[in-house]
Amino acid sequence: MITDRSETEEARKVNPLAGKETLSMLMGIFEAARVVPRTAPSLVLPLTIISGFLGAGKTTLVNRLLSDPGGRRIAVLVNDFAAVNIDEELIRFQSGDTIGLTNGCACCSINGDLVNAIQRLVDRDEPPDAVVLEASGVADPRGIAQVALANPAMRLDSIVTLVDAETFPERLRDDRTRSTVVSQLTAADIVAINKMDLAGKRQRSEILGLIEASAPGRTLVETSHSNIPAEVVLGATGRASSTFMCAPADHVGGFSSTTRSWQHPLHREAMLQALRRLPPYVIRAKGIFSFEGEQDTRYVYQRVGTREYLDALQGSSAPHAGSELVLIGYADHWNEPELAALIS
Repeated sequence: MITDRSETEEARKVNPLAGKETLSMLMGIFEAARVVPRTAPSLVLPLTIISGFLGAGKTTLVNRLLSDPGGRRIAVLVNDFAAVNIDEELIRFQSGDTIGLTNGCACCSINGDLVNAIQRLVDRDEPPDAVVLEASGVADPRGIAQVALANPAMRLDSIVTLVDAETFPERLRDDRTRSTVVSQLTAADIVAINKMDLAGKRQRSEILGLIEASAPGRTLVETSHSNIPAEVVLGATGRASSTFMCAPADHVGGFSSTTRSWQHPLHREAMLQALRRLPPYVIRAKGIFSFEGEQDTRYVYQRVGTREYLDALQGSSAPHAGSELVLIGYADHWNEPELAALIS
């Protein structure tokens, strides 16, 4: 097959930073293999990767998480502090590559050394409940996940990819940006379509069609100003309110939740099967379970999109029969009777 030279040269121009990102990720994997301890960790931290092309609203979302982490102690890893304008009243201390906040959260600069930044978080006297990593606008989040997960103390909770509703169709048509945008979409568990206040009904329909064609079956969240509750972005357990509704001026739509509790041990397979039959409007499911025949161990369950985990709860050795489940999803599709019939 003969390839037109002009097409080949044009292909080389596509995303000139991608090669540097790939090399950086490979170097990170090698570094991780060298410095990460081989012993089994006593603590496993859930990792959320915030992805999206330049200008999609990633830093705005990071700021929201730091300001309102939903009762969690989170650590955010970013490439540059300068882009994260943290309210001075929230800052407890600032030293070197870390800003400590009064709510227990921390913002850390990666400075090109992701592996050691993660290790420092794991080794802290008071480790975070969850880690959020803001990827660069041209990065493939899969490569970042590979580096981060080379540390056995990390577990991928989800990849959240933000899309700029105003420029997304143009980015997808542009040969210079298409491959990057598609790789970010296909890596995502949740696709957050941001700046929907700038898109009309016709453009909304076009965007939804383009996303479905590029990355079918993803969980979609429509928003403006990156206004997404921490309960949706993060999978770590923490304080949960009964409903998550955002002001219409700031957000397209809203979120609702419901809680189930049991005082007796549950049948493991019956519960897992019920959870896998949850309707698409349920974005997240989070639970702590005691199962029949396993009362000496409690389990933490996390689900986002099609990704799910069931892990033994760290430090739970005392018998406990109680279980609790929180379901979170779209308010405009919420169907309490349907959920009650499925999980009672």
